[in-house]
Amino acid sequence: MSLYVLEGLRPWVIQRVSAVYMALFIIYAAWCYFTADVIGYQPWKSWLYHPFNTSVVGIFIIAVLFHAWIGMRDVVLDYVHNIMLRIFVLGILFGVLIGSALWVFRILLLSVVS
Repeated sequence: MSLYVLEGLRPWVIQRVSAVYMALFIIYAAWCYFTADVIGYQPWKSWLYHPFNTSVVGIFIIAVLFHAWIGMRDVVLDYVHNIMLRIFVLGILFGVLIGSALWVFRILLLSVVS
């Protein structure tokens, strides 16, 4: 098994699919924003905590994280030649992305508790 699991066509497809999903989500979110009666904290909080929107936002975050990981990983693999520095940078990047994911899903799961 390779050190870099995502190689070849698979990361290319993941990035394209995630980019399409992100574009569709942004169009949906913009449509919701521009057709909203009232723009404020409470209406958007209730919009976010609607089960459908919570799911769509969760999938959006997963798509963003995969897209960012693949893109940044490819940049690091192409331009960081020292193997120890490469592993360090990839580890920091992975940690930041996982931390961001945990933070967002903590916020999204607050809707279940509230």
